Amino acid sequence: MAVEYPDIICEYTEAAQRYESDGVQIVPSLEPAEIPMDGYAMLILLLQNAIDVPTEVIVKLEPPVAGRLRGTPLLEIGEPELRVRLEPAQVGALYVPVRVVASAREGQYELQLHITVKAEGAARRIRPLQKTGGFRDELLDDLVGLDLGRVLGVGYTATPTRKIALPFAIARGAEAPRTPPTSASKFEVLWRLEDFALQSKAQREVAERRVHIVDALGLEPLYAGLLVEGHERCARAGIPLRIGEAVALSKILTFTVHHFLSNDAVADGLLVPIWEIALRLGLSTDDPRWMVRKIGFGHLVRLAVALSFGLVAKVLNTQPWGLEERRGLIQEIASRLDEGEPLPIELLYIPLLAASTVIAHQISAPGENVRQSLELLKVAKQARAEVFVDPELAQSSVLIDRLLETALAHGG
Repeated sequence: MAVEYPDIICEYTEAAQRYESDGVQIVPSLEPAEIPMDGYAMLILLLQNAIDVPTEVIVKLEPPVAGRLRGTPLLEIGEPELRVRLEPAQVGALYVPVRVVASAREGQYELQLHITVKAEGAARRIRPLQKTGGFRDELLDDLVGLDLGRVLGVGYTATPTRKIALPFAIARGAEAPRTPPTSASKFEVLWRLEDFALQSKAQREVAERRVHIVDALGLEPLYAGLLVEGHERCARAGIPLRIGEAVALSKILTFTVHHFLSNDAVADGLLVPIWEIALRLGLSTDDPRWMVRKIGFGHLVRLAVALSFGLVAKVLNTQPWGLEERRGLIQEIASRLDEGEPLPIELLYIPLLAASTVIAHQISAPGENVRQSLELLKVAKQARAEVFVDPELAQSSVLIDRLLETALAHGG
């Protein structure tokens, strides 16, 4: 393998197990996998070209059948045969709307996918059939959407096949999607070779300047800069922070930076996506602290939220939030703070400020009285009492109070 291109599928779904057909890796899903009677779903095919020549992917869909002669398809599919052309190394998602026919009965079924791949010329592999090892972190049990997998790599195995059986259910009480799917199939490009060129350039620049970058992101100046940046970002998002909240937010953001910088093997997961943004925008990368604060704030927050869920789970020995909820909150909190959109204050507490109590004694400014900072956060939380009156937030409120009291009990 002359050049190994990054795995992009891992940024959209876990997919430690996936399929491959003649050089194209495939991860199929039906959303929802439990379809209401006379309802609809979206078939999604993640396609990742693992060879260095263009390919044509042909997918023939064979829905389950029923009826007296077992000849009536249970799903309506506008295009039973789909064709997609992938450029070398390209990654994309094919969306295919399907609908349950009126005569279908409840039950468990399978949608059969017959895959044919035609490569345009002699091909070499550019992504392996399987990859062992890869990035691991005890605080991160899910890497989807964090821009870590494509930079640091993840482990996976692809099973060669030309036929995939995709299980699904038809159920009377299933929840219908909020928005009906479009009537026609569509293909969305997720990654091109040009993206690899940008990532490679960012990786080279980070590698060449690593010592300077790490020195510039020392704890004290970083903490101070993120204290100001967090306060400003939250103000733009409609949350004027109290001092205890501002300090707590700065702590968890600073912890996140140093969590990655403390290990050279994973530091690129923090730095490379930030440098990519700057290079794409044609901005100077001379000032690493400015880069992290201004250019990489959204990426930093995504990592901080993900680590926060892990920190809380480690203390409680259980994960209070479900996987899909966590993925949604990671993206929502980061995008709102990055773009200055209104952010409900409870989303700052869950989980960022909650997790800040766990690392409060690990990250502190010179001369800071950590106990006093925690007391200020406690006062700030009490001042937000009207928010946590909501019954849906009662359990989270109790959890935050418990973490605060535990941190205070450790002294400072």
